[in-house]
Amino acid sequence: MNGKIRFCMAAAFACSVFSAAHAAKSDVDKAVLTKYANAASFNGSQDVWGPLNCHDPKLFQDDDGTYYVYSTDAAIGGAGQKGLQIRTSTDLVHWQSLSKSAIQRKWDKDWLKWVNFNMAQASTWAPTVIKQNGLYYLIHGIITDSRSPGNPDAAIALAISSSPTGPFYPAAQAAAKDAKVGEVLSKLGVSYKQSNIVRYTWYDRTWDDDDKSISEQYCHNLANYDTHTASEADTAGGWAYGFGGIDPEFVTDVATGKNVEYTIKGRKCWGLTYGSWKGGIALMYVDCVSLKPVNPADGSEIDAPADTVPGAFGTAIAGGYGAAYEGAQVIYNSENGYYYCFVSMGNLDWDYRVGVGRSKNVTGPYIDGSGRSMYLDAMSASNFHEIGSKIIGGHALEKEFSFRCQGGQSILRAKDGKILFACHSRTNFLPGYFFFLQVHQLFFTDDGWPVLNQNEYYGDKNFNEQLSSINKSNIAGNYDAVLTVRGTSASDYKPFGQNEPVTVVTADGVPTESKLVTLSVDGKVSGAYTGSWSLADDGYTFSVSLDGIGKFRGYVLEAVDWARKKGKTRKTITFTSFDGEKTGEYFWGNRREK
Repeated sequence: MNGKIRFCMAAAFACSVFSAAHAAKSDVDKAVLTKYANAASFNGSQDVWGPLNCHDPKLFQDDDGTYYVYSTDAAIGGAGQKGLQIRTSTDLVHWQSLSKSAIQRKWDKDWLKWVNFNMAQASTWAPTVIKQNGLYYLIHGIITDSRSPGNPDAAIALAISSSPTGPFYPAAQAAAKDAKVGEVLSKLGVSYKQSNIVRYTWYDRTWDDDDKSISEQYCHNLANYDTHTASEADTAGGWAYGFGGIDPEFVTDVATGKNVEYTIKGRKCWGLTYGSWKGGIALMYVDCVSLKPVNPADGSEIDAPADTVPGAFGTAIAGGYGAAYEGAQVIYNSENGYYYCFVSMGNLDWDYRVGVGRSKNVTGPYIDGSGRSMYLDAMSASNFHEIGSKIIGGHALEKEFSFRCQGGQSILRAKDGKILFACHSRTNFLPGYFFFLQVHQLFFTDDGWPVLNQNEYYGDKNFNEQLSSINKSNIAGNYDAVLTVRGTSASDYKPFGQNEPVTVVTADGVPTESKLVTLSVDGKVSGAYTGSWSLADDGYTFSVSLDGIGKFRGYVLEAVDWARKKGKTRKTITFTSFDGEKTGEYFWGNRREK
């Protein structure tokens, strides 16, 4: 079936499934009703995508308050312009996709020479963006299977622009291409010989597994890639080797909105995480001004890829041994003293989801809510789906459109103090090649665990999504509730839009169905679960004890239910909570319309 015919079928389906939603009277913006139905009008033009075709979103807010999302090259049928698509918004609800991408195929000549490939083979992945000294710095992955299938050439590169919408030029060319960039870099005394921060790096973390130090374990940089092949790695230890050259992200403090500063041998640095699968997630350091890699041995700035200096390419902090951990982001909360490691995990198409653990140290170990370390060994790596508390994953609420394969997350403290969590999501009502940007608000419980409003963020002049006092009588009612599950058992399952079943990890690949739960005004829980619930004096700090399961702490708030199929209103009461003492699971739900 060709892509055009397949798209027309999907478009017709989208129109039909949303007919009820369009007919419903709503008291919120029509964007909530039409977001997913708009996929039916997709015509391949990048400037009309809106939240469609957004993968691995990086959420950034400029000084004027405008939000930007930069995302991986991805689109239905391969349509769209290469080089990281850009979306803008003023309210996190309405998104405009720009016709021009961030990099616009302005590849670094050194990169082209090094990997020796045709530009048409390359794709640009998972960016991160910061602003300093009036310039915009974009760090991103470039990948191609140019040498042989399954034998990737990959690097993380730096590009700079004087505008948030680009074009971003490779660091080594930016001063010559963009006059303002040249002026600022000259004043800073910064220049670049090349634009790569780190390239796909092989190492054997089994050599010194106790302290996770790899400074003396450097094996081969990619200048010698042809003599260190994927098959050789399999023979020598398989997927224990290698930090994949993708998914860069700065370590940020969500209590202040600033990058966390570290001092390495007298040099002020920022922490940068990257990597995937293979050897896991790495933490390396870059200079605070130039963003060049820093040698941890002496604090010197490296004007070359970090993989050319033993140990400069980082320390393993999570994942490893081939576990499908990627898209990591480490955040710090200076109000409670914890670091949090968020990872996207699983098969991107079938059983993707986001897991989280926390630590008092940036290098870990990151422990999930059930007490298991996200720094994996050969045994735990085979069970990675049950490690990392499931802050968001596939779910299906009664009489609602449902979602799956959420991941590629980006966390930002906005200028109004709200903490935002962006991700991409596939659906259980459109074929899997439809994927969308979603934004949620994130909170921290009083015992220091992150929880999400599982409904997409909504705010307008009449509604401000925030924690505020709610009467217990208004909270009481019937809820469609989800208790997250984790596990490693696999089964054959046919995701929506698939012609044939695929093998998935059941807990993550099959959407968790909601159960009916009643919260009574007298504090009792009944229905699918029994127990008790309580509300603190502030009117939003919420706790619920489920008999035989655990005690969950979190919040209750007014929200907008974007997924409700029909009804008089999309306004709802939602609760979101977490058990960090026993199960490490999340428990959340939306109140049914009264």
